[in-house]
Amino acid sequence: MRGKLLVGVTLTVTFAAGCTPSVDRVGGDAAPAGSPSGSASPSASTAPTTASASAPAAGSPTPGAPATRTSGSGAGVSEIRRTNWPNAVIRKLDFCGESDDAVAFRNGSNGFDVPCRILPGGARPVYGEFLVEEPANAPSTEDALVLVELGNPDAARRQALVPVQLSDNGRGRYAWPVIKGDESSSAGDRVMTFVSYRLVGQNVEATVRRLDGGTETRRWRQADGSGNWERY
Repeated sequence: MRGKLLVGVTLTVTFAAGCTPSVDRVGGDAAPAGSPSGSASPSASTAPTTASASAPAAGSPTPGAPATRTSGSGAGVSEIRRTNWPNAVIRKLDFCGESDDAVAFRNGSNGFDVPCRILPGGARPVYGEFLVEEPANAPSTEDALVLVELGNPDAARRQALVPVQLSDNGRGRYAWPVIKGDESSSAGDRVMTFVSYRLVGQNVEATVRRLDGGTETRRWRQADGSGNWERY
């Protein structure tokens, strides 16, 4: 496992969900990214957030096309940054509840009656090298952390942070175990949202808005070699 420390990688996501009409920007150098229920501000940016780049990532019309897995200053834009997230195909994303091996997003949703939406409301991905390479001798690559929401905007729904890594051949994207938010209230009128999230080395730090409307900072680290997360 690579332990490179990533400093200043911050994403701020502002929501208007549940029982609170708005959330102030928590911090970091990213602009507010919208709300999870399709009510994003027209000015919300969809640019990726990293420590060294603020320009929008190039959206590839064929996100599964072969490409080098190598990242770094001498390799140009890493393949994971070329992902067209609203139309991505992500394997092993069990959080979305599909029986298929892969979730195929189209225009940000998988299109089901109970939809799974990626980067809702203009949320943005965070990039960094924080997942174990498979196989172990594979070249070092950047990974991504993206926000996903399961459920209809007017019903109970749940959010999760999804670590995404390139497959060994660089053609596919697959999810590692996700960091789930709290379940919504029984009536579905209150939802825990991720207000902001960032990578701190190989750990994840997020500010969340709880069901009671209060905010708190939560931190997770990988608990085992399988990529499961634990709060600390």
